[in-house]
Amino acid sequence: MAKLSKKGLLSIALVLSLITSLLVYNYLQRAAEKTNAKDGVTVVVAKADIPPKTKITAEMVQITKVPAEYVQPGAVLELKSVVGIIAREHIVPGEQVTERRLVREGRSVGFTGIIPRDKRAISVAVNEVTGVAGFIEPGGYVDVVVTFEQSMAGDNVSHVMLQNILVLAANRDAEAGVTANSSKEGASKDPIKTATITLAVTPDESAKLTLAKEKGKINLALRPYLPLNGIEITNVVTPKDVVGVQAAPVSGNQSSGRDQAPQPVYITKDPGPAPAATEGWGVQVIRGTKVEKIPIN
Repeated sequence: MAKLSKKGLLSIALVLSLITSLLVYNYLQRAAEKTNAKDGVTVVVAKADIPPKTKITAEMVQITKVPAEYVQPGAVLELKSVVGIIAREHIVPGEQVTERRLVREGRSVGFTGIIPRDKRAISVAVNEVTGVAGFIEPGGYVDVVVTFEQSMAGDNVSHVMLQNILVLAANRDAEAGVTANSSKEGASKDPIKTATITLAVTPDESAKLTLAKEKGKINLALRPYLPLNGIEITNVVTPKDVVGVQAAPVSGNQSSGRDQAPQPVYITKDPGPAPAATEGWGVQVIRGTKVEKIPIN
């Protein structure tokens, strides 16, 4: 049997060491995977691409386990906590779904987040009178009263056009935010006069409100803190409803009916030239349509 050279022995030893190292590495890798699978944290990850402003469905997400040190802050741990929720931002496949990427109910995404889903935001200009002296605040409810002049509606009319309307903002002060000036350092603390009120209305109501703004005058009526759920039946009001129907004055000679008032008697001095001495002075007495002269001795 031929003896192996030192170089051959070294080569064999090197190969064996490599095989041994590979076996040890595989063993440790499998052990680590088992440990991670056992001690990992269950999180929700995106199974498909989720665009922003999209309602997440069960087909878009799945459950997986990751090592505790790789769990993202605010990661969602259960599928039921994410299915049916709106995605705030784009989520790519394989990415952990976190709370900051979701729009939870009651949590705003800027001003648009506080607009009810079936409503639209529309602003109306107000002053100290039409805006209830500045007492209208975000979160309150108002009625919208519109007034048209005779040239627009055939008569001066006033009507409660909308009732129980949610106020989204007063000026730029919204219920879920702060005013544009309050976040600035050193902003003025002087009271700001209310110039605009933003309301939440349906698309049909927005068209009516726009026409009322352009062709009429708008006043807002502030509702109580605990308003009734229903609305009240109101009528269009005209000046006749306020002061009633005023009859025009009737002259004395235009009376009608069977029972006529006595005709007035007018006594005037004869404006003609002085009569002859034989006729003397007299007065004219007018009775109805007859004129009679009564001499005065």
